[in-house]
Amino acid sequence: MKRINKKLLCLLLAVLMIFSLTACGKDKAADPNLIKLGDYELLYKGARIMEDTDGNDAIVLTLDFKNNGKKNASYLWSVDETVMQNGVELEVASVITDYETFESVADSQFADVAPGATLEVETAFVLNDTTSEIKATFEELFGTKNGTITIDPSKLSREEAAGTDQPGGSTLPGPDATGDELLDWWNGEWYGWWKMTGCYGYYESMEGGWWD
Repeated sequence: MKRINKKLLCLLLAVLMIFSLTACGKDKAADPNLIKLGDYELLYKGARIMEDTDGNDAIVLTLDFKNNGKKNASYLWSVDETVMQNGVELEVASVITDYETFESVADSQFADVAPGATLEVETAFVLNDTTSEIKATFEELFGTKNGTITIDPSKLSREEAAGTDQPGGSTLPGPDATGDELLDWWNGEWYGWWKMTGCYGYYESMEGGWWD
């Protein structure tokens, strides 16, 4: 009788070990594109290459930002980004998608997300080249939890951004074009903008920032 009990006990322990190993296997198979940052979750959905307002190639990352906290939160004030290529940190890129409204790929970062809700956001960075590996690290803005996504830009598709004539100005000819290039430029829709470069000291955090 004791031998039978021992055999049953050994069998039970073996079954428990199998379940434990199975559970470990599930953890290892977790989605590598999912990053948990305390009250927030990021799901990397993909990336593409677009041209920024300076005519440079930029990588645009698409993410789902989920707010698991108890208050409204925006991606901009919840997540800190660091994107590296060839050991160099990439600058934030300005990618305009509509020059009539000045809409950019990063506009969704400013939107408030309610508790339990998810919002698709995009973020863009100027590439050093279109072939070298990229490591994008996301960290809690006011915390220590972080996660990294590795991207091969050589496998990304290219997408056209909104058309522009020259950095610093854009002309969108109207239906009443006169045929005079200079006159049509003044009659068209145009704008000016400036960008922060070479920042140091107190202004270092503003490097790459731009305003209309």
